[in-house]
Amino acid sequence: MDHRIIGADAAVCVVLGVTAAWCATSACGAVKDKPLPSFADVREAVIRHFELLPGYRPGDIIARSDVAPLFGRLGRLGFSVANREAILKKVPTDGDFLVRELRTRRGRKFMRRIANYPDAYDRLDRLSRLPHGKRTVHDLIRGPGGYKMIKYMTTTPGGKNLGRQLSNAPKGTDFNKPTGRIYTVKLLLAHLKLSYAAAKKGTSPSTATLDSPRRHGEHGD
Repeated sequence: MDHRIIGADAAVCVVLGVTAAWCATSACGAVKDKPLPSFADVREAVIRHFELLPGYRPGDIIARSDVAPLFGRLGRLGFSVANREAILKKVPTDGDFLVRELRTRRGRKFMRRIANYPDAYDRLDRLSRLPHGKRTVHDLIRGPGGYKMIKYMTTTPGGKNLGRQLSNAPKGTDFNKPTGRIYTVKLLLAHLKLSYAAAKKGTSPSTATLDSPRRHGEHGD
């Protein structure tokens, strides 16, 4: 048997195999990217994702591990979130003080009482950063009527004035302002909407864009 023929046949097989592999991942035979879905479809996918999480209710605080798997789901839908890492960094970690406190039995009850107050999680977060703030938040969650303090801080002129005073306390700067963190699904959707608009235009979301949902009046679920 002519070994040169065998060698030539083997070489042809290698070339054909490499060509087939290249065609599978290139313009030779590649499947086109999915078209960008409507934002209504994106919203529906996000809401469905959180509805399937055990114990979740609209308005609840969300954590980083809740959000991370969502980006893969959106990618499969056709929406690749270009600034997903920047968004994810704004979501509290699972070990974050507020997440841990608000996911206790009493914490969930307290959370669902304050969820509809404007920037309630922001105020609670800023309060926790003050000297002895974590103890204060812990006591508000467990004390009778503790939610009323958050209602007072977020909905009354007296509460706003208190916030201005607390802004002068150590670590209390900008007490009445949003922290810029993403606490709820509604805030997450606001950020995703901006990323979606950038994707639709073929541009990249800027860092400044991440804070703009707050300027548009998005407060939470």
